[in-house]
Parts: sequence; C-alpha cells; structure tokens
Amino acid sequence: MGKETITPENLKAGGVVPYLVEPMGFIAGTYTRGMLLELDPATLKLSKCTNETKFFGVLSEDVVVATTETAMVYVSGMFYKNGVIKEDATDIEKIRIHGIPKNIYMR
Repeated sequence: MGKETITPENLKAGGVVPYLVEPMGFIAGTYTRGMLLELDPATLKLSKCTNETKFFGVLSEDVVVATTETAMVYVSGMFYKNGVIKEDATDIEKIRIHGIPKNIYMR
C-alpha cells in the first residue's frame, strides 16, 4: 500500500465565509485553478481579470475552453493573496477591495 501524499491548500484561506461555486461560460483560452476572473457584462462570459473593477470570482478548476465549455467558479469565499493567480497588470489590493462587496475576501 502506497503512502498518501497530502498537499496543503494554498488557495482557500478558510474562515466563516462559505465557498459558493457557480457554473459559468468563458471566452476561449486556457485557465488555471486559482485564476482571478472578470465578467464581460455584454456576453456574460469570463476571462482572465485584467481590470480590477470587473473582478468576478476565482476559478475552482483547470479548464481549456474552445467554444462553449463551462467551468466552476468560486463566487464567494476567503482566499490567500499569494495562492491566487493574477495578471501582472492587476493590483491584488484593488482586487481585494473590489471583492469585498461580492463576499470574496483575500488575506
């Protein structure tokens, strides 16, 4: 019998905020678990967050989107700042502030 390896959670920070997930559509591309996402209000599709004011949620699973695939997205919860994946152009403190009204917290 092999030894089970337990990887520590580096994304979810725990706390009393529930982790709620929703299936969402995406703009074509490759996405990684923990990636910060923004919502295009016209298409209602998600993409990598490049504008903090459009921050929507945190990706809960790796996904490659060609056309109409959906993936599960955390729409609430508490996450580690150093565990999420953000674009270089985004500021994690601005993301943190814009996440609070959505019940998405960064610590």
